[in-house]
Amino acid sequence: MTEERRPFHFLTAFIVTGAGLYAFYRVHEALTPFLLAAAFAYVLNPLVSYFEARGLRRSHLVVAGYAGALALGLMAYAGLKSLIITEAELIQTRAPSYLAQMQKTAYAQQARLTKKLPLPPKISEQALESALGGAMGALQDLPARFLGLLPFLAHALLVPFIGFFFLLDAPDGVTAGIQILPSRYVEQAIHLLSEIDAALGNYLRGILIVAAAIAIASFLGLFAMGVDNAFVIALLSGASSFVPYLGAIVGALVGGGMAFYQFGTLSAALKVVALFVGIRLADEIFLQPVIARHSVHLHPTVFLLALVLGGEMFGFIGLVFAIPAACILKALIRVTWSWYSSERGLDAGAAAGAGIPFT
Repeated sequence: MTEERRPFHFLTAFIVTGAGLYAFYRVHEALTPFLLAAAFAYVLNPLVSYFEARGLRRSHLVVAGYAGALALGLMAYAGLKSLIITEAELIQTRAPSYLAQMQKTAYAQQARLTKKLPLPPKISEQALESALGGAMGALQDLPARFLGLLPFLAHALLVPFIGFFFLLDAPDGVTAGIQILPSRYVEQAIHLLSEIDAALGNYLRGILIVAAAIAIASFLGLFAMGVDNAFVIALLSGASSFVPYLGAIVGALVGGGMAFYQFGTLSAALKVVALFVGIRLADEIFLQPVIARHSVHLHPTVFLLALVLGGEMFGFIGLVFAIPAACILKALIRVTWSWYSSERGLDAGAAAGAGIPFT
């Protein structure tokens, strides 16, 4: 009887999973702050658990941590307030001239390229005008795109608030979830949680360290070069680093364009590009092997596919969570196959991570 009912269980699980994913896709915008808060709490939970294991109460630790973070934030704002105000005013006053200079440079380069391309002048001019028009349209749409990021500023206030309750109740929630499972599935659930924790833990904490390191290195380098809006460019570069490989590209393009506009020479722009190339190489050599790569064992094709699908379906937030979601899916497939193989008597071998204890 048991063997005859198993296909029904698999079909039911498949239908329920598909329905859940579709429902999540329909309401993902409303769930975004909760996903960010869950990631926020997951990153900080090991630190809280470390001190909790030494006799301190979790509620006291979380409240003290939030109070300390608020104090540090206020101190940082007090120290950087004048710089932030200066750069905001500089951007506001110079934004029209930035765009005018970009247009002037682009049209000058268009005229130069039209003469050099081995095509009839009219065809070359039409092709370059089409490309240039698309680029200028994208630049003019930038303010609207930045306004589209305003919901993320609201999330910046919601995420710590929701994350506070996640940090307080996370252990009880996990324990309660395991206790309501039928006893025959408890071992598989603990195995799955261990696999997910092994895959995600270092990656999520590592990407935060990488973003902070890139932002700090970018600011110091641009400030030393005397580039305007160094703080804003560094923030853009650091925030873009949550999407793999994007931080250095954004920094090089924005910083290089700012240096070219400010100093009027190509060599200044190339120096900024070289700075971000160096930051990217330092990230690859020193940071990635230690804090990220050993925890994300994904084939490059799967890596790129996850980024493309995440960006296409969920926008920027999809790019941020694409790799963690791929890691969770991989862990789920591995645990499911291990369980199925053991049920069917197949020789699946010992799954990596099966011996990781659950805490």
